[in-house]
Amino acid sequence: MAFDLIARHAGLRALLVNYADRIEHGHAPDGPATGACFLALQWIGDDPTCAPAEPQLLTAQAHMPRHRSIDPLFLDFVLERLTAALTVGAARELIAIRCLATSRDFAESDVGTIYKTSAFEIAPATRQRTGEAVLELERLEPWTGGVHPGACGVVRSSSAFMSMN
Repeated sequence: MAFDLIARHAGLRALLVNYADRIEHGHAPDGPATGACFLALQWIGDDPTCAPAEPQLLTAQAHMPRHRSIDPLFLDFVLERLTAALTVGAARELIAIRCLATSRDFAESDVGTIYKTSAFEIAPATRQRTGEAVLELERLEPWTGGVHPGACGVVRSSSAFMSMN
């Protein structure tokens, strides 16, 4: 499930393909680095392709060639996009994902890249019971019954009701 969320993002998917290409052509772990940036994922736990039965740990490393280290902000950008892709609302019903930590500084690898790391905890989502859902609704700001001007093309009118005719 979490891998599907990552693969839906075109940029992250391209970085995963770069990693697969790198491994396929023998550039890892001790071969020379290519000029491409890549994203490496390491799972600790159950099968990452389905919703986990128990909490899992996902470690992600965003890599870029050492000679391009003039702009290491790219690594921050990749890890921020990864965090956003993993925490979208569509998957929250099945899994809960939280970022545990992201390295502050980049590190140098022995294969000609620099990288930063983020760690994520992926766990089964806790189902909300009906009573909990009602209590959560009660904590929301009360609805006044009016519609804000411009919302869905409807203008609020306090003196007249809309006619369905």
